[in-house]
Parts: sequence; structure tokens; C-alpha cells
Amino acid sequence: MRRLKELAAMLNKQIGSFPDNILGITQADIDQQIYTATGLAVEDFLAFDEKQLEDTIAKYGEQGGPLMLDFLGNLFYYQYQVTGDNLFLTKARDFYARFQQETGTFSMVYFQRMQQH
Repeated sequence: MRRLKELAAMLNKQIGSFPDNILGITQADIDQQIYTATGLAVEDFLAFDEKQLEDTIAKYGEQGGPLMLDFLGNLFYYQYQVTGDNLFLTKARDFYARFQQETGTFSMVYFQRMQQH
């Protein structure tokens, strides 16, 4: 779970530095970190349907579920930034909203991302 938390934080920092990428994080770095933390590739998450995503969240249990929601929100938002595909933005919004609801925390950054069109 520590790796999942670090991964969500890394993606969040990458999103914040996009497009200048002042952190110097490459797509290969992100791919490697995702595989190390979850055993899955980025493409796996992007190809999952809703049931598979729910199963993946459930796999991490009560404590890990919010971490997975945080990670998925950041992953889909990052993919939205890279591709401009609104489907990724919609998924990111859903995961950010669920993360905030399940943790009972409010994040202005996530709120702003959820308000994008």
C-alpha cells in the first residue's frame, strides 16, 4: 500500500508540473512505478471496464481502496492531459469524487480538476 500511495503522489506531482515536466518524470518512469506498485501496466487500467475497475479497487481492501481511488483519479487525469480524451476526464472526475466521499476529505486541487470541461 505504501507503493500505491507513493505512486498516486508521483502522478499528482506530474500532473501539477504538466506540460513543462519540471520534475523530469518520463512515461517510462510512470509505467515502471505503476507495474511495481500494482503488477499491472497502464494499458491494463485504461482497458478495464467498470466491473474490472471495481474488482481492482476491492482487491486492495478497506484500507487500500481509497489509495486505489486516488491513484486511478490521477492516472485518468494524467491520460486526459496527454491525450485530451474527455472519456479519461470523466473517469478521473468519478474517481476523485469517490475518493473524497470515502475518505471524508476535501481537496481543492481535485475539486478544480472535477470542475474542468
